[in-house]
Amino acid sequence: MTACDDKEDIIPIDLNLFAGIWEVVSEGDQNVFNREDILYITASQIHEGYGGYHGYITTCFLKYDKTLIHDKVFTWSIREVDNHQPLLDVVYQGELDSEDPWDGNYYYKITKLTYTHMWWQVNTNGDNSTIKFRRRNDIQIEE
Repeated sequence: MTACDDKEDIIPIDLNLFAGIWEVVSEGDQNVFNREDILYITASQIHEGYGGYHGYITTCFLKYDKTLIHDKVFTWSIREVDNHQPLLDVVYQGELDSEDPWDGNYYYKITKLTYTHMWWQVNTNGDNSTIKFRRRNDIQIEE
């Protein structure tokens, strides 16, 4: 009789799927990202072969006429992985076009990432609720 180790069955998350346009479909108990916020995430690898990633998150929302309004900007980085789940550090840079940005760090664990959906577990102030996202291929954001 043979047994399998559950840890061997865990598939690492493909961070190449992280960049893109995502919509918050469930915000959990946190208040950084609101339901129906649109996140435009850019990503690049920090060092070739190292595996760390970083980039920017710009939040937007759709007006009634489907035009996109830019809201806030964040930087993010992933430098560590816990049990094959990337630890995401998000830093609020401030309102776009603001002279007085408020800085804040927010910590998440990416628990699931597929081409169409993503889940972040909140790791701040004892909150471990989950934010759920869905990819939005129907929205174009001009850089």
